[in-house]
Amino acid sequence: MRDYEVKRKSKKLLEGEGLKKIMAKYFQNIGEDGDAITGSYGAMKKIAVRYDGKKLWVETETDPSASDNIALDTIRTYNRFLEEATGYTAKERKKLANKMAKEGA
Repeated sequence: MRDYEVKRKSKKLLEGEGLKKIMAKYFQNIGEDGDAITGSYGAMKKIAVRYDGKKLWVETETDPSASDNIALDTIRTYNRFLEEATGYTAKERKKLANKMAKEGA
């Protein structure tokens, strides 16, 4: 399971049904499993996402037998979802992850 920082302006978008609406925009088979919203798409058999008011928690299960084209499309879709949900681009998320890793070490 990975956690992602969420920009202040994006936090309001995730409250209530907001996260579920964003998930429905990018993924299929949207449902709920406890406090997580679940879905699937392409090479991603399952994605479970929850928001605790501070961070976005994401757990994924992938299909290793998916073709390269499907896998690439799945990664692009996942990154677009994360950008909308967190407010950070892939490059910004990488910088944050590196910064957190350095602080933790």
